[in-house]
Amino acid sequence: MRSSIISLAFAVTIGLVIGLLLQSPDSAPPTTKPMAITAAQITTTSPASAETANIDINNIAQQLQQEIEARKNLQTQVTRLDKKIALLEKQNTPQTEATPATSPHNTTSSTRANNTWFNQQALIDAGMDTTEAQQLKERFEKQELETLYLRDKAIREGWFGNTRYREELQKLEAQTSNLKEELDEEAYAAYLFASGQPNQIAVQSVLSGSSASNSGIQHGDQILRYDNQRIYNGRDLRNATTQGDINETITIEVIRNDRRMELYVQRGPLGIRMTPASIAP
Repeated sequence: MRSSIISLAFAVTIGLVIGLLLQSPDSAPPTTKPMAITAAQITTTSPASAETANIDINNIAQQLQQEIEARKNLQTQVTRLDKKIALLEKQNTPQTEATPATSPHNTTSSTRANNTWFNQQALIDAGMDTTEAQQLKERFEKQELETLYLRDKAIREGWFGNTRYREELQKLEAQTSNLKEELDEEAYAAYLFASGQPNQIAVQSVLSGSSASNSGIQHGDQILRYDNQRIYNGRDLRNATTQGDINETITIEVIRNDRRMELYVQRGPLGIRMTPASIAP
């Protein structure tokens, strides 16, 4: 009995040893295989995902850069428009030096009453009767038409700007010169204003140490007479300063702040920069 139990135990032990020896290593639980599969999957999918992410980032960066450039261009355009607006405002702002006088009655040909070609009412306001004012208006408009036709003819026939044209134009302008002799000074000044032409000159600036500076002429003064000659424009003044003895002292009449003043200057160049003025009578 004892030997049978020993034999049975020995047999079981032998069976267990044989079972262990016959067990396949492949049947062991695959502990690392899932991790190997996961790593492979990560290895195969990560580059594609990274590439897609890089493309999206690049697209966003390009869009941002385009937006930045568009905003810069818009800002440049706004700056240019601001400069143009500032320049236009500056051009439309009255300049002190260019303003010939301070009187509220001063005006220019561009601001004549009703912007008419010839301001007949200005002559009447200056004391001229209606009939004479109407005659001067008709005379002026006739000369203007003749000047227009002369220019048109000269251009069509090819002699515009040459000696012939200048001679013909001088003949027409002589009519105005004759009118200067026909009218008194105030009436002629009113005629020039009514026709939009300068009838006085104003001092724009004065050179230091010049005859004008030494005599007290100032910016804004309107020169009315030079050596008792009525001055209507710059040509009249230049002609007057070249007459007589350069060493003599003469009188010059100016209007300053609506007040007439008589100053003394040495004949010759005054040393001023002047601007034409059209002063209401």
